[in-house]
Amino acid sequence: MRAVVLLLGFVFNAGNASTNGHYLFTLSKGYPSSWLLDKRFLIGIALFIVGFIINRWADFKLRLLRNPGETGYSIPYGGLFNRVSCPNYLGEIIEWSGWTIATWSLPGLAFAIWTFANLAPRARSHHAWYQVHFTAYPSERKALIPWLW
Repeated sequence: MRAVVLLLGFVFNAGNASTNGHYLFTLSKGYPSSWLLDKRFLIGIALFIVGFIINRWADFKLRLLRNPGETGYSIPYGGLFNRVSCPNYLGEIIEWSGWTIATWSLPGLAFAIWTFANLAPRARSHHAWYQVHFTAYPSERKALIPWLW
């Protein structure tokens, strides 16, 4: 990984955290306790948890593809890998969409949009790479969104 990629990732996440934190703890003037039972919060938290589980599970499956010392690539199978090439990216998009709904905020929406704008092209690129490098790559598998794209 190039240092500039690491630096840009750090700047992006620091900006997101600052913007969301500033909104949540300053501009919003706080959420009332009743917000914890609001449909938006409950739906948002549920989506965040589902996205988190998908993301972590997919990352775990990817780590299991190689034994120590191996350097080759293989096709992941199982769960959402049977439908999309990058379920970890899908999970992260679901996570931050859930955050947007749970906080019902413009900074949350900006974060979700930037996450999608960053991960969708990467998923498309990964999907194309798999198709080029593996002749047996499942043709029904989509890049990011099951059955659609």
